[in-house]
Formats: sequence, C-alpha cells, structure tokens
Amino acid sequence: MQLNQISMTTTRHDIDTEADITRLVNQFYERVRQDVELGPIFTGVARVDWSHHIPRLIGFWSTVLLGTEQYKGNPVLPHIELAQKTAIRSAHFERWLALFTQTVDDLFIGDRAELAKMRAQSIAMVLQSKLYGAGLLRHP
Repeated sequence: MQLNQISMTTTRHDIDTEADITRLVNQFYERVRQDVELGPIFTGVARVDWSHHIPRLIGFWSTVLLGTEQYKGNPVLPHIELAQKTAIRSAHFERWLALFTQTVDDLFIGDRAELAKMRAQSIAMVLQSKLYGAGLLRHP
C-alpha cells in the first residue's frame, strides 16, 4: 500500500471541553496566519502577539460555546482600530468565516460544533455592521 493510499482518520466528536476549544482556536488561527488574504493583515498590519492573543481567543470561544465567562472585553474595538489602519472588506470576513467553518468541520461534529459555526457567522455579521456604521467597511 502506498503512503498516499493510507488514510489516517480520527473520530470527530462535539466541542465539549476547554481542550476542544484550545484545539479549535490553535488550528484555526494557524490557518489564518498561513492564509494569503488574512495572514498579512494579522501579522503585518495588526502585528498580533499570538502568545497573548491566542489565550484571549480561547477565553472568548470558551465563553461563547461553554458559558465559562472567561472573556471580558469588547471584541468590536480592536476591529475598528484595525480598519482604521487598513482596508477591511466584506471578502475578508467571508474568508475568515470559510476558514473557521472548515476548521470546525475538520475537527468536530455535533450540536456545539454547529453552534460554533452559527455564532461565528453572527459575529462576522455584527462586526461588519459595526464597521459599516463607522464608515470603515470597504466593498470590493
């Protein structure tokens, strides 16, 4: 059997624990960093300190999906500040959402996984609305 014929599969389960949230956030933002559209915004413009940002994102998604109330903050403000530095387009949100959805689907299955995708879509819509209201959302 050739190497490319070997399929390594793992059983997907729902997002149930903090470890699941950590896995989701780490793998998703690894994809974001490598993405040709989003990577330069996060690394070049926003200059994200990932050692600080990843734990905040884990806290955010833990709050959203597990109700842990770890995240305290305003997720809109950093996006407004970023949009003041560079052109943020609806296409960026679409790409972010596509990567998030694909990451969830690759790793998890279940009600909370579906909730994660719905919440991500809602978050993208709210952020776009806030940026649009501030005159900061660019269209292609």
